[in-house]
Amino acid sequence: MKRPTGYNTKQSQAILDYIASLGGSHVTVGQIAGHFESIGFPIGLTTVYRHLDKLVRSGRARRYIMEGVSGSCYQYEYAEEDIGVDVHARAHEGSAGHFHLKCEDCGALLHLQCEVLSGLPKRVYEEHSFRIDASKTVFYGKCADCLSRDAERPP
Repeated sequence: MKRPTGYNTKQSQAILDYIASLGGSHVTVGQIAGHFESIGFPIGLTTVYRHLDKLVRSGRARRYIMEGVSGSCYQYEYAEEDIGVDVHARAHEGSAGHFHLKCEDCGALLHLQCEVLSGLPKRVYEEHSFRIDASKTVFYGKCADCLSRDAERPP
């Protein structure tokens, strides 16, 4: 018997619940599989990829492909039915005001909410007729943890 397209398994729901619990943080397939392994509910990598692909296609997750990195990372996308979430703020965050910071040392991917930069896409469009996809815009450098470790190292 063939399953309906929107069939929701325990694994699919568990993955959705887990990425939703991360509060908008990015997570890799390996981190997701590792989490479920650590709680005694192992989910294979292929299954995690398959369910994440469905979540991305349905708009419940975002996929970020980072230059120079072999894997992608994923982020939960809030929906109107999510209780207690300002959906309009999330929609804005995903467009003009949401940039990323990528640490070149540890690989951390962080969100950058910045009033100064929030007007950048509009300004670039007005002055250069070029539309920036801020959700794919990444600034590279070092995170606070790596800078702190560097400062602690003897010269």
